[in-house]
Amino acid sequence: MDNTLPLLRKCGDMLALCDCNNFFVSCERLFRPDLEGRPVVVLSSNDGIVVSRSNEAKAMGIKMGEAYFKVRRFFEKRGGVAFSSNFQLYEEISDRVMAALRGRTPSMEVYSVDEAFLEVPPDARGRVEEWGREVRAAVLREAGIPVSVGLAPTKTAAKLAAERGKKRPETGGVFVLPPGGDWDDFLRDIPVEDVWGIGWRWSAYLRRRGVLTALRLRDASDDWLDRRLGVRGVRTAWELRGIRCFGVEEVDRAQKSIQSSRTFARPVRDREAMAEAVTEFALVAGRRLRSQGSLAGSVAVSISTSRFRAPFYGAAAETPLEAPTDSDIVLARAATGAMNSIFREGLDYEKAHVLLGRLSPADSVQLTLFGGGDERGSALSRTSDRINAAVGRKLLMPALLMGEKEWRPRRSRHSGTRLEDLGSLPEVRAHEEGRPPREQPTLPEAPVSTSPGSPTC
Repeated sequence: MDNTLPLLRKCGDMLALCDCNNFFVSCERLFRPDLEGRPVVVLSSNDGIVVSRSNEAKAMGIKMGEAYFKVRRFFEKRGGVAFSSNFQLYEEISDRVMAALRGRTPSMEVYSVDEAFLEVPPDARGRVEEWGREVRAAVLREAGIPVSVGLAPTKTAAKLAAERGKKRPETGGVFVLPPGGDWDDFLRDIPVEDVWGIGWRWSAYLRRRGVLTALRLRDASDDWLDRRLGVRGVRTAWELRGIRCFGVEEVDRAQKSIQSSRTFARPVRDREAMAEAVTEFALVAGRRLRSQGSLAGSVAVSISTSRFRAPFYGAAAETPLEAPTDSDIVLARAATGAMNSIFREGLDYEKAHVLLGRLSPADSVQLTLFGGGDERGSALSRTSDRINAAVGRKLLMPALLMGEKEWRPRRSRHSGTRLEDLGSLPEVRAHEEGRPPREQPTLPEAPVSTSPGSPTC
């Protein structure tokens, strides 16, 4: 076994996982209080797949990742409402949730757009459940989003505790696994595939060998786990024993590669339209690249037709860059060049993918003898990022991307809500005692398709 594994010791300190409940749906309901209690789903960027469900939708049997056209009639006939994804809104509300959490912990790791690990502060160690309920109430008050809070000595256990708090109403959204406590009954009820860090391949492998629950995984011998799952599997078992192996990481780790891809709303046949799509994907990836302070050393592009229609064609090409860069101009030029080298005329392309690789930190770039960087392009790209972020929409973009594009994802159910757009927010008017209230403004109707009965993907 790896000698770098941490010292085996039970952890007495507690940490929490705060997980937003049905986050995308909760964001949409924040501006549509009339939808409280009604089944709601949020669809993928092309209005095709269910990516978030309210509890009411879950109770109806709507599955995560289900194609919406299969359940649309059933869902809408029972009063269900579907929204297109509004990722700008979700990111803005996520920032507010994280700000509310950050003020209540000495150390915090933002794990995803709707999850964060928090260290329990020293003054709350004797009342962790009460502190968890205070955190939950603060997020609901300051950001309007319901969260579940799981408290345990380790990250893996906290993830499981938060899921229990989310699924069991009697917990009030907060569940605690105390250090040194008897977790046997709790772990016995959890399928092994629900353990954080156990993917579908590992879970299938473990099930074939009789390890069906989190309890059986915890009680497996270290040697057996190390031979079959490696160090990561051993550490997961230790975390289920209350031994902390994964600490709270306050500094976000830079990604090793950045990708942007999309399935087209309509098949793309012409080279010009494909160049537009690839350019847009390169710009999206470039913005993510600059946000983490990195430079790219290569740009790879792949394009493909539908796998369900013969003949299938898929190809990829990679372009190494002369010098690492974060310039949109260089990235877009490299992406379109790679695309042109693999594009075949006369085919219906369904998807394109742009990958930025060979990333390096922007503050420690290796200088070359003859230069080769694009400092002006990098400065222009960063300025564009600042202006677009301040305005809240894509004010600056290449001219070829302006206007409607048939290949862009369908968003016919988009709510159109933005935090900076005060005119779109619901309005509540007070009235004086003894006088009737003024007529309340009508909230906008939920977006509906213009062609009932037709599939959306």
